[in-house]
Amino acid sequence: MNVRIGGQRRSVGVVALSACLAATGVIAPAAAEDGADEVIALDPLEVIGQIFAGWQGASDDVYDTPGAVAQIGREAIDERGGARNSGDLVRGVAGVNAVMDRQNPGMNVNIRGLQDQGRVNMSIDGARQNFQQSGHGATAFAYIDPELIGGVDIDKGPTSLAGGAGVIGGVVNFRTLNFDDIALPGRDYGVRFNGTTGTNAFTFNGSLAAASRVTESFELVGAVGRKKLGEYEVGKRGDLDYVGLGERAEYTTQDQWSWLLKATAEPAENHKLTLSYTGLSTKFGTGSGPYVDTDDVVNHTIVADWRWTPGSAWADVAAKLYYTRTSNDQFRPRRLRDPDGDPNDPGNIRYSEANVDYAIDTYGGSLSNTSRFAIPLFDVALTYGGEYFLDKTDTASVYADPADDPSGSQFTGSNPVGERGVGGLFARAELSHADWLKVLAGVRYDRYYMKGSGVVFDGLGSGCGSARCPSPFDVDVDGGRFSPTATIAVTPLTGLQLYTSYEQGYRPPNIMEAILGGEHIGGPLQAPFAPNPNLDPEISRTVEAGANVKLDGVLQDGDALRAKASIYSTWVDDFITQAAVRSGNDTMLQNVNLKDRTRLRGVDLEANYDAGYAYIGGSASFIDARYGDDYDNIPSFGPALAGIYLAPKRKLAVDGGARFFERRLTVGGRVTYVDPEDNIGSITGAYNYNTYTLIDLYTSFKVNDQITFRASVENIRDVAYVEAMGAALSPSPGRTFTIGATARF
Repeated sequence: MNVRIGGQRRSVGVVALSACLAATGVIAPAAAEDGADEVIALDPLEVIGQIFAGWQGASDDVYDTPGAVAQIGREAIDERGGARNSGDLVRGVAGVNAVMDRQNPGMNVNIRGLQDQGRVNMSIDGARQNFQQSGHGATAFAYIDPELIGGVDIDKGPTSLAGGAGVIGGVVNFRTLNFDDIALPGRDYGVRFNGTTGTNAFTFNGSLAAASRVTESFELVGAVGRKKLGEYEVGKRGDLDYVGLGERAEYTTQDQWSWLLKATAEPAENHKLTLSYTGLSTKFGTGSGPYVDTDDVVNHTIVADWRWTPGSAWADVAAKLYYTRTSNDQFRPRRLRDPDGDPNDPGNIRYSEANVDYAIDTYGGSLSNTSRFAIPLFDVALTYGGEYFLDKTDTASVYADPADDPSGSQFTGSNPVGERGVGGLFARAELSHADWLKVLAGVRYDRYYMKGSGVVFDGLGSGCGSARCPSPFDVDVDGGRFSPTATIAVTPLTGLQLYTSYEQGYRPPNIMEAILGGEHIGGPLQAPFAPNPNLDPEISRTVEAGANVKLDGVLQDGDALRAKASIYSTWVDDFITQAAVRSGNDTMLQNVNLKDRTRLRGVDLEANYDAGYAYIGGSASFIDARYGDDYDNIPSFGPALAGIYLAPKRKLAVDGGARFFERRLTVGGRVTYVDPEDNIGSITGAYNYNTYTLIDLYTSFKVNDQITFRASVENIRDVAYVEAMGAALSPSPGRTFTIGATARF
């Protein structure tokens, strides 16, 4: 099997897991399997022409890793050719969800109840995508085109390896296309076309990629992606709060281009250098009613990877440098106090039109080495190194009428300007005894600093009459902490691994949280924002127990069973969220630390059985989240938290099918059941979240090794529903038929 995934991870109580799962009847003893813990402590996945038996195309490394990791393979991505948003890709991953804003094509990943503000590291080839933009929904967005992705690695929870600085939720890495994703086996060049079109405003989604092995030591890859979607119709069966059944969801268009350039060279023996550039440009609208803001988002990601493997047991060096810039040029039309009133009445104009530019530049890098040696009873692999990244934000607004925002703080306040650096040192030792015992012990020391400035508006009655007084402020803070991890894994039987782990994570506050300030968008009638430079970093602690199952020849020669199962409990001290606070006689919005410990407990399961002529798999997630509502404030003022997205209480997915005509024809179906939670602090007018079940059917026919045709029906029952953790303004698409083709030459 030609697959490489570096880095493995964690573990937890075996007895607790077995007892819990057996008692609840969730899995049979022989088929248990976890589906969770981390993957971007995994190195980028390299897949070379291999079909894996794991759930959603996961490689066997997932089921050898004593920790909560998951993968999505390229074939699974192609099966979701009808996916409108990149967030649709993680629908079947246990313990992983995406905040679905159908107006915004950006991706926001939630891992086991944690998201936003850097809690989850979303990366392209290891380059962090840290763009954030405040609003009445999720704040973190990664703009990624699945057409340019060769696979997705997911690592749930903190990690003692590169990628884990400032992370408590986990790491999601999107690996871009490599030579072997494009060229046919044995070829020195290749061209790959992939395209999908369909009904319900699914105009086109596809890509064209080319690869060339110029010499034995030099490869080139190039690709361009295109997506064009319109305003879809919502389902006709069920209940919706605002959009009528079967009506169109406003402002859900997408007009997107993406591109990839990658060069891989071996400039000297045992040296491998990869340079890549990934870009994306997407235009879309956000808003409701008569008001729609037009957004133009551009992303640039540049990555340089160097690997040195001299063949020495003491040296296996990996280095990475990257730069990412994401910007959104947004046009906001003028707002009226009464949309039905006189638009020429100055008293009816809430504020005039404005151009607003949001941007973030991220510079980062890492350097690590793995040394291998033996001590009595154990073979040791010691990985050690360091990493660092720096975020610099920029927000600028230009009103048609400057009097609408004389301080310039309505947009820069909630999207503050500043810089934040996070980095540190890490080490992890992996000790192996024979084939049945593995011990992993890791530690990292992370440190951060943050600087910025803004304007805060003092409370009413503070000397400015009926208005609020603007006052400048500066923020300059830093801090650091050690975070340990430990795992014990045993293999009592061939094909069965049990593990238990303990992990700590450290997330310092970021720019948006600490430097928040200025007026609320819309002017002085809204509650202003207040900074909080005294925020304490979040500290997470996770205990987990899990099992891996990897069996071949279970019922017959040539079949395979892969499974993961885990039960976990995470506590977060000083969880940071936005809340209403009192300042004098005024109410303000400020980020605060919750006094009560946040608790997240759950079970993740996944399993897949493949007999060649037929297959069936599934995943399940169960989570119980508890957030405190006590924070520092005047006691007489009741708590009012805002913007906490809760992962669905239960999420179940089943995918099965059969293959015919020497496995060239595949016919299958998916069933997804979701029981959402109501979010904490949703905006007024948000949709209600109801339980929903989706049924999809799909088929593919492989004409030969070069051409494959596909067809699917998503949401075949035409259910009207709002995605769990979805944005407040748009329900999800109704029944959609798609057809597509993949050609490789």
